[in-house]
Amino acid sequence: SSGINAEWPLRPGGKAKAPFKRAEYFVNESYRTGMNDKRITRLKHQVVKVPETVKILFIMRMANIAGPMPQKVRKILQHLRLTEMNNAVLVQHSENMIEKIRIIEPYVTWGYPSLRSIHDLIFKYGYGEAEGVKSALSSNVIIENKFSKQGLLCLEDVVKQIFEAGPHFEMLIEFMYPFKLQPPKGGFRRVAVHFSKKGAWGNRAEKINTLIRKML
Repeated sequence: SSGINAEWPLRPGGKAKAPFKRAEYFVNESYRTGMNDKRITRLKHQVVKVPETVKILFIMRMANIAGPMPQKVRKILQHLRLTEMNNAVLVQHSENMIEKIRIIEPYVTWGYPSLRSIHDLIFKYGYGEAEGVKSALSSNVIIENKFSKQGLLCLEDVVKQIFEAGPHFEMLIEFMYPFKLQPPKGGFRRVAVHFSKKGAWGNRAEKINTLIRKML
């Protein structure tokens, strides 16, 4: 009717185009959500054994899995600022963080970064917000101006504070942008398969440092 056509734009053939997603999208999203929930339920009785000495985790966004993403997964990825491919962040190790990682795990790879890895990430891909402008952390002046009151005067102080999950960790992470890394040569293989089965996603433990070096 003219009422419908007045609200919906016309296709070339004269048929109104409804402003909503196809039903298949919601069916697929519901199916994907159900599958993810079942995966998480199976994992509840499996303990993720992260060494007690590990204070910091490195998480990197992997390629999208075909089809719609479960809403819970999307929200956690947005909260962690992992909205783009090859974006990576450093977070503190906690039971709560491990639970979040379990939910998003098919979309990320993660592990335990070494001091060297954290150093190289910050020195090569570190960006922070200085006076409202995104700035490369290429000068100690930026750190001194921003964090001198916290006793942080140079990039080495930042690296040490983050690696040790010091009292100013959260402040530094909020100041810094996610790391935007280069994909490894040849890209990732078998992105829909867990790392333990020679795939790409999931926990790489200490082997995450090998991947980081390939992407620097």
